[in-house]
Amino acid sequence: MEYSIGIDIGGTKIAAGIISKEGEVVHKSTVPTPSMGKDEILSLLKEIIQNLLEWAADQQLALEGIGIGTAGQVGFFEGKIVSGTPNIKNWNGVPLRDEIQAYTDLPIYIDNDVNVLTLAEYQFGAAKGCEEVICLALGTGVGGGVLTKGELIRGTWGGGAELGHMTIDMNGKECNCGLRGCLETYASGTWIAKRMQELLEESGLDSNITSYDVIRLYHEEDEMAGQVIQTMIRGLANGIVNLIHLFNPQVVVLGGGVMSNGQWIIDLLKDEMKTMGMRSLVDDVEIRQSELHNDSGLIGAAIQTWLYK
Repeated sequence: MEYSIGIDIGGTKIAAGIISKEGEVVHKSTVPTPSMGKDEILSLLKEIIQNLLEWAADQQLALEGIGIGTAGQVGFFEGKIVSGTPNIKNWNGVPLRDEIQAYTDLPIYIDNDVNVLTLAEYQFGAAKGCEEVICLALGTGVGGGVLTKGELIRGTWGGGAELGHMTIDMNGKECNCGLRGCLETYASGTWIAKRMQELLEESGLDSNITSYDVIRLYHEEDEMAGQVIQTMIRGLANGIVNLIHLFNPQVVVLGGGVMSNGQWIIDLLKDEMKTMGMRSLVDDVEIRQSELHNDSGLIGAAIQTWLYK
């Protein structure tokens, strides 16, 4: 058996573990993402990797490499964070591969977190057997990954497929990227909560509400939550149809925290999309939920070791 270290760096947590070549998570731990940003994260990554190396040695597991998926735009070929994310402080311009290579001889592979999620779903999950794939991760933000003929679309240096920042409404709300009406401003957990908060404030109410609260209230048939979810579904459906027109995929896979137990979202999307777009392109595309759930980023990060060596 061959094994690799996988690390998934997100805005709120870092998951790390040892993954087999067949995609099995044999060891895993999760810690909060340090609030101080770069230096604290790099120090924590060194500690995490050392602990995993020791655990693997105790279990007599041969490690083939280290794969990392991280939030932000990643220069894949350099192993560098080109542009970070507002959720992680000081994460711009970090030469992540060089930092880690300083204390290990294992080969290191680094990519955007949703790119590696896409790889995991393609190899072992909801997109297995498909060569033309779109993945969207609906979480704090909205990330994307696109496979064509089984290969990730990367663009010039690795920043391609920033699907969350395609414009759905050019007169919509301002996104943190500087555009207006991005897909992220409709389908992310952050914006679901913001829209609900706005409605509450308009009604003279004040509440520190989360996207999970909104979803719970929706299922309890709360009218305001119903408006928010309806807006989210309409925006997400428009985004997905646009992507189908662009890439002509076999399948669209939806993952991320918003999609936890999210088959109901897919059902609503299918209804919304029945009269949208070119039928020749839209009708045959399957919309599926991630099958690997919270482990997709971890597994996808690790399997870079075998995909790219």
